[in-house]
Amino acid sequence: ILYVFSGTGNTLKVASLYRQYLKDAEVKVYRIAKSSPPPPPAEDYDMIGLGYPIHAFSAPEPILKFAKSLPEAENKPAFVFKTSGEGLHLNDGSSQKLIKILRKKGYFVRFERHFVMPYNMIYRHTDEMAKQMYIYAKAMADLSCREIESGISKKVKKNAFKRAFTAVFRVIEQPFAHIHGPLFKVNKKKCINCEKCIKICPQSNIRVKDGKIQFGTACVLCMGCAFNCPTDAIGAGLFKFWKVNGSYRLDELVKDDSLCFPVVPDRAKGIYRLYKKYYRECDRELEKNGISVKDYI
Repeated sequence: ILYVFSGTGNTLKVASLYRQYLKDAEVKVYRIAKSSPPPPPAEDYDMIGLGYPIHAFSAPEPILKFAKSLPEAENKPAFVFKTSGEGLHLNDGSSQKLIKILRKKGYFVRFERHFVMPYNMIYRHTDEMAKQMYIYAKAMADLSCREIESGISKKVKKNAFKRAFTAVFRVIEQPFAHIHGPLFKVNKKKCINCEKCIKICPQSNIRVKDGKIQFGTACVLCMGCAFNCPTDAIGAGLFKFWKVNGSYRLDELVKDDSLCFPVVPDRAKGIYRLYKKYYRECDRELEKNGISVKDYI
């Protein structure tokens, strides 16, 4: 069972890759959202996976709350997978609190895996970069599934500085998200009243009152509403200049032969130079396990 918190859909996309590559297992994906039905009991499954997007170098509030609600277990295998728009090692400590919760509950965390996927805020990645991100995500998900099936366990990296760094950002970002929530606004001239934002919000934080769409204080800054609005009608408050709108059409980009692959590390320019280390680490790990990333195009 994969318990997944996902705002714009990147982490759910990775969860679907786990379901695709775990060929010898029946895999259930459950989206953590206030509107979702009760979660399938963890006791009914041989292993659990928890997936989330990294928020300010930390695991978002909903995944932490969900982990606390899990039943007690006796050394039940578990793993963590996370997504972000960059491969910075400052993200290494993002799962520490989540893993601590799981271990206290009696779960044996076998490993965690970090997937770089296109940004849903800050800036929009180029089509070439988004294509590379998804192709590598497919290869790394397949590798992760092979490790699951072979019973491999890896020590989760620990670093006192990164753990403290993550904790500081967590105690700032999570309360701030609630305060900032009501600052999201809808451009009435662009809005087509499809209410997609209401349906997609995992926190049930958006509602219609007196014919107007309103945003409450349960926001966790997942950006699902602004990213998925079909007419780009949602303003993201203080993050209006960081807002990204619209699907990256990842499956289509992978098949588009006109788009250069790979961009990183050989042709990386500007901000994409920062991704070289992540992709070189991926290449070494894939090569070590006899996997060619080109097989996933």
